[in-house]
Amino acid sequence: MRKGRHKLLGLAALASLMLIGGTWAAWTQELWTGNEFMPGQYNTSLDEAFTPPDGWQPGVEQEKKVWISNKGTVPVMAKVVITQQWIRKENIYATEVDEQGEIVETPVKPLKGEAFPLTFDSGAGMEYAAIPEFNKDTVVLLASGKTADDSLSLGLTTVNTVDEARGKWILINEVPDSNSGYILYYLGIIEPGKESPVFLNSVTLNEKLSRTISGKKTYHVKMEDGSRKKVTVDSVSAQFGYDSAKYTMDIKGTTVQATKAAVEEIFGKDGDTLAFLADQVAESGVFTSNTVKTLKFESSGGKLVYTPYRTESGTEEGNWFMSFTDMVPGGIYKDKLNIENASSRKYDLYMQVMPRVQDEVKDEILNLITMKVTCDGTLLYDGKATGASLVSGSETDNNLQRVVPLGRYAGGKTGTIEVELQLDPNLKLGDGASERIAGVLSRIDWKFMATEVDESSPNGSGGGGKDRDHHTTVNIPDSEVPLSDMTVIEDSEVPLAVLPKTGDDAPIIPIIITIMGSGIILLYLGMKLRRKEE
Repeated sequence: MRKGRHKLLGLAALASLMLIGGTWAAWTQELWTGNEFMPGQYNTSLDEAFTPPDGWQPGVEQEKKVWISNKGTVPVMAKVVITQQWIRKENIYATEVDEQGEIVETPVKPLKGEAFPLTFDSGAGMEYAAIPEFNKDTVVLLASGKTADDSLSLGLTTVNTVDEARGKWILINEVPDSNSGYILYYLGIIEPGKESPVFLNSVTLNEKLSRTISGKKTYHVKMEDGSRKKVTVDSVSAQFGYDSAKYTMDIKGTTVQATKAAVEEIFGKDGDTLAFLADQVAESGVFTSNTVKTLKFESSGGKLVYTPYRTESGTEEGNWFMSFTDMVPGGIYKDKLNIENASSRKYDLYMQVMPRVQDEVKDEILNLITMKVTCDGTLLYDGKATGASLVSGSETDNNLQRVVPLGRYAGGKTGTIEVELQLDPNLKLGDGASERIAGVLSRIDWKFMATEVDESSPNGSGGGGKDRDHHTTVNIPDSEVPLSDMTVIEDSEVPLAVLPKTGDDAPIIPIIITIMGSGIILLYLGMKLRRKEE
């Protein structure tokens, strides 16, 4: 009798396991959506049309057209600093008579390696030794930086406010500082594949420049014995003498992604100009997808479908949710998915992030992107784009690689999933990581699962339980469960059900409910058999 009882209990336990597997091993429906992320390629250059002159002479204009090109995939903004130098290549000696009446060779300042001033006094006012010719069609001068010395005027149109210079280069100061030189900002965005306007056309050496030794003069010097000595010395024109000097114009262009935060950080603080660039020209740094996406239970048969459907030429076809390419460090990217039950049936909806097998650098990109996911205003997740918790090895609910319930959707009910992404703002050119991930496309999949609610069941659940919020917690008390009798199953080992691990498709709550129900059935059968034996 007891052996028969053991067999019956064993069959009942096995039936319970089969019930668990048969009811919860598969979903009513599954649908996969792809997501793709790609950091932009940053590639700008300072280009020019210029041929170094051979024997450049005073009064000669030398063409030097300069602009900035954007060969990358992200919009940029630009700042230019132009510095000039006149450096003496070798000493120039002048024949002079010292206080003792001796003829000596004296070096004329500036000495070898020293710099000439950028301007000189011509007698009619200060003038530039080298005169830059800015493009008057594309460059304007900020009125507050205009010089009061007409002889140093560059002839540029002045503007009183930065806003008047929109779409042009703006020169901050007409007279260059010996250290910082000319500073220009482009008050616009240079789009990928485009160029900025030309800001410099040419440079002309001032025609009044001359040799340091401009000639010789002769005079008589009275000697100690009363005689007079004829002496010939050099005439020095140091004020205009820029010979034996090397003139260089150094142009440094700085470009940065066209976001407010990047402009403020890289361009520094230049008062109203910076404020205008950051607030009026630069993008906010928040990019929102303008494509409406919907996850929908169709009215006919309640089939779960996703729109829009995009075909990727030659490589992959799939339903795509998020698609953000040309991402910039610090940029915030937003997308949302509308959920709609257009059928008359009731469904419980779940989701899960499914990593792909891909190259290491592609996984690196996902780990450099932080992601927040909310469903109908409730925060579901705050971590990496991989879907894994920010806490290494975490088994908490903050992990989208586990099955996450999104709620129950009765006929006509709608909802919204919102996603916010940010590419690591600490990425900088030259750090290695920026160059390694630029232009690399990384992907990860999201899986949506639905179970139809069985209205005929006592609690109206077909696997999803009662209507609930996005997170449901079932607390099982730690109190002891009284046993009617200790029963040993001797015939054979009964395989035990394995609870779903991270990444399993089966929802944990229905499994717990089924196990509890199976336990009650076993207890009832055991008590009934015992009474029969007695």
